[in-house]
Amino acid sequence: MGAIIFFINYYKSGLPVGSTTAALKQATFTFLFGGIFMKGCENLSIHIKKETLAIIAAVIIPSTISILMVYGLHNLKGTPEPFYSTLPTIFLIIPSTFIYAIIKRKQSHPK
Repeated sequence: MGAIIFFINYYKSGLPVGSTTAALKQATFTFLFGGIFMKGCENLSIHIKKETLAIIAAVIIPSTISILMVYGLHNLKGTPEPFYSTLPTIFLIIPSTFIYAIIKRKQSHPK
């Protein structure tokens, strides 16, 4: 994710220092919080009794929190393009949590 963010910011702004700052922020965020959000997705998909509600909650809750945190992080000083820096998270976290929630739900609730 850090490399993607670097290239997005460098392409949009042409600023190597700001692009590097944005990439380091994203890489650190993904390293520190990626597992936490996926574990939250797993817990929601397993512990909610109704399957449809479990999958929906496991996608919406961690995805929304992650997107908001990433956008907030990139709005801090140093990221040239905060909105464009958030787009990869938006496009990747929703399908990732959806697939992960379904897999974990099937593993914990075999039919």
